[in-house]
Amino acid sequence: MAPDPQLDSWLEEIECLARQVHEWFRQATKRFEAPSEGDCCTFAFYLMAFRHPVEDKAPDTRKQTIKHGKLFLRYIAPERRQIEAMVSLASRGRPFGNWVDEYKETLSRIDEVRRHMEALLPALSPKRDAKPDPIRKLAECAREAWAEANNGNAPLSPNPDDPLCRFLVPALASTGSNLSPAGISEVLRGRRRKPKGGQNR
Repeated sequence: MAPDPQLDSWLEEIECLARQVHEWFRQATKRFEAPSEGDCCTFAFYLMAFRHPVEDKAPDTRKQTIKHGKLFLRYIAPERRQIEAMVSLASRGRPFGNWVDEYKETLSRIDEVRRHMEALLPALSPKRDAKPDPIRKLAECAREAWAEANNGNAPLSPNPDDPLCRFLVPALASTGSNLSPAGISEVLRGRRRKPKGGQNR
């Protein structure tokens, strides 16, 4: 199989970015050890996801899927009641053949499908489709990486002059979001959202 130039380029970008990530961790603070090469690589994957977002231009059909799913649940209910009544009636006598067992299996399958559908439909709701906030997500990942390298300890303060914000400045810049430590701190504190275009104001 011939090598994939696009894959090779992507892997090369990841490796380069992981080395930069390690240096950003090291520069942010001397009080905490920089994460391992593997954890820096994992963090680099998150940066790549925000740097190269995948855009699906296919139409969003989730609302229609939810609508038809609810219709299915509505129409299957009387069918289930009818099958259940037949099984209940047959159990009082000695029916011929194995149709009762088949109907019981059908009931079991209906119940299984209903459980899955009732769990799936809320998960498909567009209301749950909020995109992850890069600042908060990267802050969470950075803390986890620091904790892994420091026996569970990590910089927690969101103050502009503290390690977390200092680390996030170059990390976010690598994804095209140019924010100052003060701007990052405000987002982490929940005081405001990141302005459009990723520019600090």
